Amino acid sequence: MSPRMPAELRVLRDLFQLCDPPPGQVRTAGYAAAGMARGRSDAAALELVGDSADAPASVRSSASGEAEPRVLTFLMPGRVVELDLVPMVEGLFRASGMVISRAGQGRPEGEVLLRHPGGQCVAELDRFGAFRATDVPAGPLGVVFRQVGSAPAVADWLVC
Repeated sequence: MSPRMPAELRVLRDLFQLCDPPPGQVRTAGYAAAGMARGRSDAAALELVGDSADAPASVRSSASGEAEPRVLTFLMPGRVVELDLVPMVEGLFRASGMVISRAGQGRPEGEVLLRHPGGQCVAELDRFGAFRATDVPAGPLGVVFRQVGSAPAVADWLVC
């Protein structure tokens, strides 16, 4: 489970595992179902490691009065995906970002999919690894990085 899990939940988990552990096949079935829920069982994890929404709220608003962008940072083997969600009009965001290669990795090629209940927005990577998508609706959002020649990397859904 997440290292950010509250201590109370860790104690409760340990109590259940000690007093009433699940049968092995139930755990295996649960992990298989979680893989299917992600869309593909061979999909790599795209782990959310940074979210500006988790930062303490600033005391003063920005000087221009504009809403601050939400900055999300995802990590996967060999790559970092930075995503900025900028509010445009009520209920819509502009998404832009960059896929950054770690040392020794080639130039990233592929696309970033921003899945939402009404469909998905596709943002192609340019030659520098940058991408942009407009009219991303507010609400549940799933991020997928489809790298050319590799299985897609899928992040857990979040709400923007």
